[in-house]
Amino acid sequence: MPSIDRQSYVDPSILDLEIENIFRERMFVGTRFDYEAPQSYLSMVLGRRAITVRRSGDDVRAFGNVCLHRNALIDPTGRGERPFRCRYHGWSYAADGTLAEAPLAENSCIAVRTLPAFPVKQSDDLYFLGLSGSEPDTSEVSSALANAEIRVERPFHQSTLAHECNWKLLVENVLEGYHLSFVHGNTFRPAGFTSTGNYSWGGGKHSSWSELTPNPSRDKQHAMRKLSPGAGHHYRHTYIFPDLFLSNTNGLVGFLSHVVPTSVSTTDLKWILFELPALKALSNAVRDQIKEEAVRFTEQALREDQVLVESCQAGLSRIGFQVQLQPCEGRIGHFHELYASRIQHG
Repeated sequence: MPSIDRQSYVDPSILDLEIENIFRERMFVGTRFDYEAPQSYLSMVLGRRAITVRRSGDDVRAFGNVCLHRNALIDPTGRGERPFRCRYHGWSYAADGTLAEAPLAENSCIAVRTLPAFPVKQSDDLYFLGLSGSEPDTSEVSSALANAEIRVERPFHQSTLAHECNWKLLVENVLEGYHLSFVHGNTFRPAGFTSTGNYSWGGGKHSSWSELTPNPSRDKQHAMRKLSPGAGHHYRHTYIFPDLFLSNTNGLVGFLSHVVPTSVSTTDLKWILFELPALKALSNAVRDQIKEEAVRFTEQALREDQVLVESCQAGLSRIGFQVQLQPCEGRIGHFHELYASRIQHG
């Protein structure tokens, strides 16, 4: 199976190349619930780029987030709701990114009046940014979510976990179930999901998906369906290249996360939990209990993973070996193929 050169996990110049050739193709920037308010925004810094994604009337649009006056960031980094106005000298911008007002300024001294704009495309209540200037390809998003039986709903919990590792290690970690019995002794293994479970997967031109079900001795599907007729005993997972993951646990709880590289060796994992139909069918008291347990489970599982992906980063920073992928890690091989096809030419 192909593998990414280990230098790509530690070389800052490779991250610059990844941002220009990989993240520019299609980058997740939120769900419809993130842009409900009239002036809601997401502002981010990715490599040398500063971008803001904003609700503009009936649309969600993206612009360069550097003011045309003296290069201050217009929107503060993160999410919020505010007018599209620079906090330094009050230069404000219209919904299309053109300069709307420049208090006390001389028109003759303003040569550039429009912020750079980038296309944003919605698919299945998810928004994707095209930093290349071309509309991002979302042709596989609907089918990938359908394979996992996921429809994103309003989150009941959200958080961010900072990792001291390269973003690719987080991607690779969630694309295999090999590690479950060894790493997740307090979460997935007691829930019936182990390294020897029934695992299947498929992949496309910018996505992959998998399903894991327990071995017969651990299968609790009958009990799950007694709890809620739409429930089951399965873990279904979807990956949208390069940065987005979604999963369906037992038809009850949905999980969405995405990676945001902050340096070659640090990455933020932003994640939400939301209800799936089988959970919504239950009484409020039972729903609340399951949601509380889902938060505890997810936080613990992410901490269990964090230790190992950070350990991999430490190892990659020293003299070591090229990765030796195993047949059960086929989804990682698929990710490496997608990566290799884009890293040099975008």
